[in-house]
Amino acid sequence: MTEQHDGKTFNTLAAQLALQGHTLTRSNPKDGRVTYYVSRWGMVRALPDLDAVKAFARQVGGAHA
Repeated sequence: MTEQHDGKTFNTLAAQLALQGHTLTRSNPKDGRVTYYVSRWGMVRALPDLDAVKAFARQVGGAHA
């Protein structure tokens, strides 16, 4: 994926998860490999890539694709 495509995918997933009450953040790419973090109710799940974020979003009813 290109950086621009990753950004669009991240923003789309963040919006879909927000509708389900979750917050999606990520580590800084300048610090090395990006890790994605989904949080809700003070609990955080670290996910290794956008495919894992998509799978999580489907699991909680937040992904439409």
